Amino acid sequence: MKCFLLSLFASALLGGANAAAHSAVKGTGSTTRGWSCCKNSCSWANKAPVNSPVISCDATDNLGLSPARRDGCESGGGSYACSDLSPWAVSNDLSYGYAGVNLAATNETAWCCSCYQLSFTSGPVNGKKMIVQVVNSGTDLGNDQFDLAIPGGGQGNTQGCSVEWGKPDIWGAPYGGVAHREDCDAFPDALKGGCYWRFDWFRNSDNPTVTWEKVTCPEALSYVSGCRRNDDPLSGNPPTPTSTKSAPIASGTVSPGGQCGGRRYNGPTICTPGNVCTYVSDEAYYCLPDPANTRTTPTITKPTNTPMPTVGLVWDQCGGKGWTGPTRCKDSQCVYYDEYWSQCQPYSGIAPPPPAATPTPPAFPGWPGRPRPSWPPAVSSAKPPVQPTPTRASSRAPTTVTPPKPSGTIAQLYEQCGGLNHPGPFRCAQGLSCVYVDDYYSQCQKPGKKRGAEVLAGEEKGKAKGKAKV
Repeated sequence: MKCFLLSLFASALLGGANAAAHSAVKGTGSTTRGWSCCKNSCSWANKAPVNSPVISCDATDNLGLSPARRDGCESGGGSYACSDLSPWAVSNDLSYGYAGVNLAATNETAWCCSCYQLSFTSGPVNGKKMIVQVVNSGTDLGNDQFDLAIPGGGQGNTQGCSVEWGKPDIWGAPYGGVAHREDCDAFPDALKGGCYWRFDWFRNSDNPTVTWEKVTCPEALSYVSGCRRNDDPLSGNPPTPTSTKSAPIASGTVSPGGQCGGRRYNGPTICTPGNVCTYVSDEAYYCLPDPANTRTTPTITKPTNTPMPTVGLVWDQCGGKGWTGPTRCKDSQCVYYDEYWSQCQPYSGIAPPPPAATPTPPAFPGWPGRPRPSWPPAVSSAKPPVQPTPTRASSRAPTTVTPPKPSGTIAQLYEQCGGLNHPGPFRCAQGLSCVYVDDYYSQCQKPGKKRGAEVLAGEEKGKAKGKAKV
């Protein structure tokens, strides 16, 4: 009897230990890398208690798609992961980024748009820290595993990047991705920066282990993804890592110009103050001057390209002499003032006065200032201040043609115009066609070259499906 009780007590202790092996707020885990280009799971609506789903983009990396738009990696889909979700360096020892995750103690409802601080414990990145926001989940991931979103990290078997960008031979191995930094040169401009980051700040680490802890999301991460959890504090400073240095492989520091890393390097990795361990080749990193104290890409390499939009939002600049930003407007029209200034304005004709001085981009710490669209887009008659945002160039010229005024019965470009449970509208503005996608979704689009009986039949089918459920 005594032996039985001792055995039962031992079993209880072992069961308690196993139950405590996984936590929802901190623990140890592993990492992988990938960038499938497919729509992220947290970009769908109603996945978690958040203010808005994670942003998604069309095949040309434009923002503002409906959360209901089908995944571009599926037949007939057109929604993809935005290049904005690439990682970036905050300092030599801290980066921000995004990830998919599988935490054994929680589920997708709890982790979508939550943030976690990762402290790397192995490989060349040992000692550095990264704060990631969860934008995806993976049933194929192990317990407490973070799949870091890194362009060129491997597109998987879905071949989503080849589908979106039409360049099947540049993405490297399906799992693992490209092998060398110069392979990133062939990427679309919007993805090059995140690809370079892997070889610069991340030092091409191969699935390093981590200790992780749940933290309040930094505003920079929520601003870019467009997603903040309702249970995440809106004010106060989020926990940030203390100032540290990358853990050296050997003791000592490296003087300016000395080697501090590389594929077969086994010496110290910490540079003297005022210098940073910088990528030069796969075989060698060197301590080079770092005037900004946060730069991790050497001046001898191609500059990191920051993803920028091609469509302006209401009240953004859309034209003018020397303007290199977008010349198309979302849910608005580009109105000409003079040769130096054109502006996106609502179709209603409400407009603020032209700027009295040269516009400057809004200040935002940690990100170049890409506006985040809300869904559904807010419509307001107020006159907000003019705050043009620097965006990536477009060759299309502004237009002064005024589209038909939106009404409750007319849908605009890229708005839903049919499908099961759709309450309306079912008509598209002049010059647009209601294109059937599936039983649940039809969308107003510009007429294509193959507009025929199939498209027209799709329109009628979409209208019928919607009206049948209203």
